[in-house]
Amino acid sequence: MSHQIDTDVIRRLRDALLAEGLADAGQGADAILSRRDAALARVAPFAETMYLVMIADGHSSDEELTSVRGAIRILTQGLLNDGDLDALLQRCDAAVSERGAAALLQVLGGRLCANRSDRETAFTLAAAVALADNDIAAEESEMIDNVAEWFGVSSRRAGELLGNIRKPAA
Repeated sequence: MSHQIDTDVIRRLRDALLAEGLADAGQGADAILSRRDAALARVAPFAETMYLVMIADGHSSDEELTSVRGAIRILTQGLLNDGDLDALLQRCDAAVSERGAAALLQVLGGRLCANRSDRETAFTLAAAVALADNDIAAEESEMIDNVAEWFGVSSRRAGELLGNIRKPAA
C-alpha cells in the first residue's frame, strides 16, 4: 500500500502556506517570476526538513524522492518546474554537506520556531516522507523525533499530527 502525498492533510497544509505567503501577485511575466521566487523562499525550509528525513537512513528511495517533489509541487500549486525542484534539492544536499544534518536541523528550527503552523507543517511533511516507502528506518524515526524536538512540537501534538496523516483521505 502506497501512501499518497496528495491527501486532505497535505492540501490543508498547502492552503495555509498559500494564505500566509504565496498570495496571487498578478498575471504578468514579472509577477509570475516574483511568485516563483516567493514560492521557492517559502517552501525552502519545508523542503530542507523533508530532505533531512529522506536521507537520514543513508539513502533515498524513489518513493521518498517522489513524495518530496510532490509535496513541493502541491505546496506551490505547480508553480515550480523540474529545474526549480532539482536546484532546490541540490541546495539541500549542499547545505547538509556543508553544515551537517544536525546543524541544518538547528538552523531550520530557528527559522520556523516563531510560527506554530510552520513548525507543525514541517513536522507533518517530514513524517509523510518517512512513510512514503512504507519502511520507516530507525534513523528516519530518530530524525522525525529530532525535528519535533528542534521545532518545538510536543510529544502529544506530534502523536496527533501523525494520526492525521495515517488516516486515508475522505
